Amino acid sequence: MLSVSKFRIAAAGSIISAIAVYGQLRPDTAIEGFRLPLFDDSGYRIWQLRGDLATYRSETQIQIDGMKVSQFIGDDENREIAELTSPEAVFHFDTTTAYGPGELHVKTGAFEVTGYDWLWLGEQKQINFNRDVKVTLYEQIGDILK
Repeated sequence: MLSVSKFRIAAAGSIISAIAVYGQLRPDTAIEGFRLPLFDDSGYRIWQLRGDLATYRSETQIQIDGMKVSQFIGDDENREIAELTSPEAVFHFDTTTAYGPGELHVKTGAFEVTGYDWLWLGEQKQINFNRDVKVTLYEQIGDILK
């Protein structure tokens, strides 16, 4: 999966902070149909964070109900290569982390992973699941499981 730098996540947090300051957002302000795209240095969209309902908690934190994150290849095709969905997520832009108590479903062309009580560590490019993890592989992996 493509990585998202801490700078880009911080920039997204800054955008939300600017909206909060100039748009008079106060903690617990809810935004229906939330959408936040992230672009690479060449101007290609590489991520898009969406939610049915985003609730502004602070300059560095938002809660998203009905979260969907799409990851794109980052070229002219604008092809989606991965999708992450969760009924509830809390994003911390200052620490480049997100978590959710419920299910997180990750789907790519090569695999699907579903688990509960999850934590995304953006700087480490890692997702940790704490319970009920299921992995489905769609590509051959050779003899590593003998």
